[in-house]
Amino acid sequence: MLWRVLKPFIFLALLVAMVGTACMSSSGGDSTKEPAEVTEEAQPSKPSKPAGDAVSTLDDVQTATIQIEAQGTSVDPQEGTQLNSGWTGTGFFISPDGLAVTNNHVVTGAAILKVYVGGESKSYNARIVAVSECADLAVIKVSGGEFPYLEWYDGDVKVGMEVYAAGFPLGEPEYNLTKGIVSKAKAEGQTFWSSIDSVIAHDATINPGNSGGPLVTPDGKVVGVNYRSRPDFNQYFAIGRDIALPIIEDLEQGTNVNSIGVNGQAFTFGPNNEYPGIWAYSVESGSVADKAGIKAGDIILEIENILLATDGTYKDYCDILRGKNLDSTMAVRVYRPMTDEILEGQLNGRELEVTGYGGLTGGSSGATTSGGGSSTSSSNGINTEFDGDIWSEGWYSYYKEDDTLFTITNKPGRVIILNKKPSIDTYLFNDNFYASDVKVTTYATKIDGPNRMNTSVVCRATDKGWYEFSISSGGLWWIWKWDPNAGDNGYYYQVAKGTSTKIGLQKQPNLIEATCIGTTLTLYVNGNKIGEGTDRDFTEGVTGFALSSLDLGNAQVEYEYFIAEPQ
Repeated sequence: MLWRVLKPFIFLALLVAMVGTACMSSSGGDSTKEPAEVTEEAQPSKPSKPAGDAVSTLDDVQTATIQIEAQGTSVDPQEGTQLNSGWTGTGFFISPDGLAVTNNHVVTGAAILKVYVGGESKSYNARIVAVSECADLAVIKVSGGEFPYLEWYDGDVKVGMEVYAAGFPLGEPEYNLTKGIVSKAKAEGQTFWSSIDSVIAHDATINPGNSGGPLVTPDGKVVGVNYRSRPDFNQYFAIGRDIALPIIEDLEQGTNVNSIGVNGQAFTFGPNNEYPGIWAYSVESGSVADKAGIKAGDIILEIENILLATDGTYKDYCDILRGKNLDSTMAVRVYRPMTDEILEGQLNGRELEVTGYGGLTGGSSGATTSGGGSSTSSSNGINTEFDGDIWSEGWYSYYKEDDTLFTITNKPGRVIILNKKPSIDTYLFNDNFYASDVKVTTYATKIDGPNRMNTSVVCRATDKGWYEFSISSGGLWWIWKWDPNAGDNGYYYQVAKGTSTKIGLQKQPNLIEATCIGTTLTLYVNGNKIGEGTDRDFTEGVTGFALSSLDLGNAQVEYEYFIAEPQ
């Protein structure tokens, strides 16, 4: 099962337990942290604020505080698809007509929202008005009449000021109020599910289920929106009025802010947790992400060719969204664990399509891991371990630069290519085997160079061009079509590209294979199919392998053998 494959690679499971949101899932357990004691005079008792009035006392905050029950389908990185799953959060009214504030992670992706006011048993229906993923804020509209509402605190938030956290923790229907003080007025606001310049840190205890609830003053004015807890350190966090209010004003008008419709978190996967992205727990129907073809359970790897979540936070993701309009066309690359596919497309543009495979589900191309002979070249193919003189066996070099910028060294059992400067492309071809449908294999070892260096195999090479299959030391792959007659200096056309966890990173060796069969071009690495494309321009030619140092520095690789065989 794929989820068993992914499960060992997840670093966030422990992180969530330590530094989590305060939303309560129906499948989660109760926290062992006891709520802070509330002073007797502050304990709310039978509040009876008239509907439509602004709250002016701490006792009446309960009348404007709501519990939100959400239900929908989500995909969890450890548990897989959760059909009709439920979770709870908190919110509060900001106007008498039923507009209420909560967190994005409480409501996005929910198919059904039910609201309970002040701990009452009567439920109200609600709908999402607009959300902000990056600020983790949402405005919803509760139907059913006029309601008491909270007003915003208009003074300065100072360290040591008394505050109270109101809400419905642990999924329980009883209203809860805890007392504390502000410990930091401007704490760090970058998390793995939001990106906020600064937030309020306080010690008024919040637990799962408190997400989206108000942090208020002793007279019931809203200082911030609770969204995060670190109970082991007795630290709790709220999105302050100065940051929240301008965003909420846009949300009230139905305008999403820095949002494509994802309820997600920064995530890493791969054998060594080396591949970062944004895991989508759920996707809002009709959103920008949904229209592009992003599904719950997808991992968004790149937007506008920028790798996401490399620091374990939402920052890069949100910086991109802040620099774009919500209707801007943006390139996007996605990994889909359920099918092991790499997909590429555009937000507000071209829908996602499969361009490769991640390699997490295994599989094999039937790779040969040994040359199996000293050196043979014939119409039946090439099988060489480079034991003899390669130049007398039909090999020749091809390059597009000064030949003093690289060296090719033939030692027993290997060929060593050294590119002495950046942006050097060095090829070795063999004329003794000319084929149409072919499989080519090489084993690249002792790799020394920057992440932006490519080792490649080539098929159907003539003076009109060839197909080239490349992998980088950073885990990327490409299928190229080289046309030497395009433009002034030739041109590499990209047939397909992607990212794979099966590519050995940095100095790790790689078994590289490719098949050119008809119009289908397929790349395998270390026994796993990782990419495929189609093209019909080149039908036959010779085979070979290559090293490209690209633009960051010199590079050296040893090739232990090369095989080309008809298919």
